[in-house]
Amino acid sequence: MFSEYSTLIRGLTYNHIGYELSESQIDQFCLFGDLLLEWNQKLNLTRITDPEEVILKHFIDSMVLAKYIQGEHFADLGTGAGFPGIPLKILLPELSVVLVDSLKKRLDFLDFVIKTLKLNKIVTNHARAEDFGRNQQYRGFFDTVCSRAVARLPILLEYAMPILKVNGRFIAAKGLNADQELAESKNALLVLNGKTEGIEKYNLGHSAEHRAVILVRKVGKTPSQYPRKAGTPSKNPII
Repeated sequence: MFSEYSTLIRGLTYNHIGYELSESQIDQFCLFGDLLLEWNQKLNLTRITDPEEVILKHFIDSMVLAKYIQGEHFADLGTGAGFPGIPLKILLPELSVVLVDSLKKRLDFLDFVIKTLKLNKIVTNHARAEDFGRNQQYRGFFDTVCSRAVARLPILLEYAMPILKVNGRFIAAKGLNADQELAESKNALLVLNGKTEGIEKYNLGHSAEHRAVILVRKVGKTPSQYPRKAGTPSKNPII
């Protein structure tokens, strides 16, 4: 089905982010779209099922984050159906990606996507964000961490900052309440050694929601007590 939309994928990608996709990248996006809709029938991966909306609200909305990525090692916290991690991996083949999610069924889908699309240097990790942040293999490891539609910023900061390198960047993809969430996060930024680089707002068109990206730089080591045990950040955020 998605092969019928290959021209649209190419055009929207170029118009919104300035990338000229190769034929193999377009084929990967088409195949990913088909797999998403096929598996969605049994796993409820996304409420967005119209192919044009999938392209705009999932593929493009993920790829616009590419310009904020630094370094080689990238983590997608709470990846869900693979957004933004899979589109960013297709767009930036040399990026080394870890997709983190607490639901094993979603990761089974993503493992199948990775194998079918023949993607390299990308793995899934079945863990809650708090547990992942205490994994010594990944603590202080990533150049860039991203999270899209997972939790409010004070909570996300406790998930993301521990796994970033010092001077690494956290990308929080948000909607209309980005300014309010950033205002709520002053204490969390102070405690976790983060410094905001600002908010960038954009609009992907009349059929898409208004979007914003909050950028945070890690300026020092995360205190060893963070992240706290699973469930604590959401119940008692640092505010």
